[in-house]
Amino acid sequence: MGYVERHLLPDERVLYKTRLHWILYLKALLVTLVGVVLTGVLTQIPDPPWLWYVGLAIAVAGALWWIVRWIELRTSEFAVTSMRLIFKVGLVARYTTELLLSKVESISVTQGLSGRMLNYGDLVVTGTGGAREVFRRVHDPVGFRNQVQRASAIHPTA
Repeated sequence: MGYVERHLLPDERVLYKTRLHWILYLKALLVTLVGVVLTGVLTQIPDPPWLWYVGLAIAVAGALWWIVRWIELRTSEFAVTSMRLIFKVGLVARYTTELLLSKVESISVTQGLSGRMLNYGDLVVTGTGGAREVFRRVHDPVGFRNQVQRASAIHPTA
């Protein structure tokens, strides 16, 4: 049971849920691959014998970065409920935002070409009073926006 399910109000139900997109892994994966290739190349150089450790250090740093991103992806939740929007990111340093549907003034999506092709983008949610929240690299941001609009139409006084 995730954060969203543990914090539902009485008679509230989850209508739509998503997470961050796997694209988070891309840079960490590239750093890891560069480190592995560099390690292989540097093992061919006989002098100094420790030079291949540079590639190994880069590969380990990339792997650690990958683990951090994995935790970030697994601990992120973006949900539309029958009453609210709930955003939660983080494990140790947790960031949460909960906004009543009736207080959502606008929700916009920004996607580049790769975002459109791979179905990820940035969500910008503006609440009444000018509160503005930006969530980057969210999986299926257009679907999320559509669900917010649908929920607002179904539950206009929520």
